[in-house]
Amino acid sequence: MEHIMKLNENAFERIKSGKKKREYRINDAKRQHIRVGDIIVFQKLPELKENIKVEVINIDRYVNLEDAITKHFEEDFRERHSSIEETINSFYEKGYYTEEEVKENGVVVFEIKKQRLLHYNATACYLKKDDKVLMIKFNKKWGQVYAPPGGKFEECESPLECITREFYEETGLNLVNPRLQGISFWHDSVDGIIFVYTAENFTGDLKITSEEGTLEWIRFDDLLQVNQFDQNKLFSPYLFKPEVFEAKFILDEKCKVKEYTIK
Repeated sequence: MEHIMKLNENAFERIKSGKKKREYRINDAKRQHIRVGDIIVFQKLPELKENIKVEVINIDRYVNLEDAITKHFEEDFRERHSSIEETINSFYEKGYYTEEEVKENGVVVFEIKKQRLLHYNATACYLKKDDKVLMIKFNKKWGQVYAPPGGKFEECESPLECITREFYEETGLNLVNPRLQGISFWHDSVDGIIFVYTAENFTGDLKITSEEGTLEWIRFDDLLQVNQFDQNKLFSPYLFKPEVFEAKFILDEKCKVKEYTIK
């Protein structure tokens, strides 16, 4: 079961960094429904636009705040407070809870760990021949966007095995010594990683069409002029370079780039 809780920026960032491993709340009726194994979704105040999921791995309940803080003071609070009394006062001074609320409900301490994220991993390869690269022009799926052949992993596949298989299935060509050119991380409603390869040699006969759309050789110098996904267009200048690039893209619901870095 999932439960939503709001969290101030400092505490949120400490959970995100792995420093904060326990969350202290009053033991009211809402928190009494939380069980070990449940998921808590912390929303970052004040805008509530960023969230992080954690798993509850242990629950301890206390009659008062002093007992809860005393048990975990050295690990959870010593870095920020000089004494147990100062820590207790900070809870009340910052308005988290009132003394009356704690006296009425007691305190619950959730021991948490960040939930392991599921990445949607895929591969892509830019095959270059006579200063042209092979691209697929999608028919319907993405609105006639150009993209390199590639696709998602199957069970127990390495990135190299995945791109070798996907490229052959989509083009009929066997890549010869494809080279890992970059790693492109993206985030919208989920997280994903694209392992970007380049190659300049192949064997086999090119298919006339792919299931995804039309296969076309595009002049490499014209690559930035054709309709590509935003992130692909932004990392295109890093293709066929000696260095491997690493990119991070934050996307909106229409796959448009809102923020990015490329190194």
